[in-house]
Amino acid sequence: MYPHNPTGIVDFILNIPSTFMDLNFFMNRRFIISTLSFIILFLLIFAQIGLADYPDGYYGVRRVIDGYTFELTDGKLVRLIGIEAPEAGEACSIESTQQFSSMIEGEIVFLEKDVSETDASGRLLRYVYVNSTFVNYQLVYSGYAYATEYPPDTRHTSLLFDAEDNAQSFQRGCLWYTVCINCDGDTTWVAASCFIATAAYGSPIDPHVQILRDFRDNHLLTNRLGRRFVGLYFSYSPAIADYISKHESLRTIIRYSLLPVIGLSWVTLKLGVNFTLALVILFGLGTILLLRFKRKGEKNP
Repeated sequence: MYPHNPTGIVDFILNIPSTFMDLNFFMNRRFIISTLSFIILFLLIFAQIGLADYPDGYYGVRRVIDGYTFELTDGKLVRLIGIEAPEAGEACSIESTQQFSSMIEGEIVFLEKDVSETDASGRLLRYVYVNSTFVNYQLVYSGYAYATEYPPDTRHTSLLFDAEDNAQSFQRGCLWYTVCINCDGDTTWVAASCFIATAAYGSPIDPHVQILRDFRDNHLLTNRLGRRFVGLYFSYSPAIADYISKHESLRTIIRYSLLPVIGLSWVTLKLGVNFTLALVILFGLGTILLLRFKRKGEKNP
């Protein structure tokens, strides 16, 4: 019942706080603080999403630049998360770019963010979908890109590595298939990946593996003897690599064993074949002379 006189109205208004305090609900400090915190957090998240230049959603693709980078219709560059593809001039780079282009160029794609917004070059870091196809996954599964991990953007890392294992097992795409090059009546098979080195170092994009691959492409495949050696290597290396990959101790041994080969390959790539041969000859002569001096010293104490 409402009061019918001014004094009663004043008393009623003054008694409102005590009435609510008796409820012990709205005046519960913990409840108030929790509620306000939730409201503030919700507003901040909503504001961030609303103000983001490139929130998750659909965007038009203007062109593909390489095997993992493309340009939106507004000129912004996007880099696919979780994959690597051969760089320009490397084996499979053209095929990788063409495959990527055939999937998304001129299409409307859905961009999905993981944790990072952009990379050091300012490119958007995104997972990309066209229709029902997960593009990052499909490029790896088809053998046109490698799976790789760049924390903190690791939401689909295990899925992408499983796709790479499957592509390698079935030799799909230009990264894992074998083809005959300059056969000249002989059967010479080459592939874009170095199986044993990849098994030893754990990744086809490891710098050590890249040195060996570059040495093969720039030197061994340029002559008949080198092509014969590469053909022999690829006849046996897949099975050997599979065995190595399952034994960590063996992987360690192979890594150390490959270091001299990788070192010579690096010198050859940087300084040429002639300089490397001269260096090897000098090293061999030096070793022989040291052994002779050592023997003479042992005979004449």
